[in-house]
Amino acid sequence: MSRKAAVIIASDRSYNGTYEDLSGPAAKTWLGAHGFAVSGPTVVPDEASALTETVLAAVSQGHELVVISGGTGLSPRDITPQTLDRLCDYDIPGFGELLRAESVKYSLNAYLSRCGGWVKDTTLILALPGNPKAVVEQLGILETLLDHALKAVQGVCTHRRKTAGHE
Repeated sequence: MSRKAAVIIASDRSYNGTYEDLSGPAAKTWLGAHGFAVSGPTVVPDEASALTETVLAAVSQGHELVVISGGTGLSPRDITPQTLDRLCDYDIPGFGELLRAESVKYSLNAYLSRCGGWVKDTTLILALPGNPKAVVEQLGILETLLDHALKAVQGVCTHRRKTAGHE
């Protein structure tokens, strides 16, 4: 039985047809290759109401994981993190810290990113950059944590992860 994931793209330009989104298909391919049944990508404008409605629909449809690509930068229209702060039950500060620390290996702009993780009900929500390469890199960074995080969020975690070399 595969896990259910939804991919959402928060981008005015993709929503308006100014350019074709490539980060959604990249996220969908990565998730599919890692055992997820994926719905989407669903493209929404950079508007809190549209993003909120789409995230709540994914949560109500039983998706264990929601990956949002876009809206994590510094521009006035990048509203994904603050929308998730208002919508979700809590954030996961370590996810954003890890993503920025590891992504700086690829780009100094990682320090300008507001990517991270949130939880709504029993759904893990990731807010990642709107760049296809960065989405795949960041999913790869979180790969070893995803299974444990999903179980913990759903209340079915039965063990504590150990750091390699510390038994």
